[in-house]
Amino acid sequence: MRRIQRGPVRGISLKLQEEERERRMYFVPDESAIKIDHIEIDKETIEMLASLGMSDLPGVEKQADAPVVPVFSSRPGGYGDRKL
Repeated sequence: MRRIQRGPVRGISLKLQEEERERRMYFVPDESAIKIDHIEIDKETIEMLASLGMSDLPGVEKQADAPVVPVFSSRPGGYGDRKL
């Protein structure tokens, strides 16, 4: 039966494969994967929602600011291998 769960199996009746496919289709999880009570969004997204008049959505909160780390290049000038 494990082979049937992965996909169509050669040599096994189509009826068994169809029953296994239907069994998987009718499975209902205990908790929805899209049910979200709390969403953390960044500053830009909050500004976008505010411009659309949707800044007061329930469960939407600002994400904690991540520290800004400067990016250093190993080559001086920062332009890569440009030759003049």
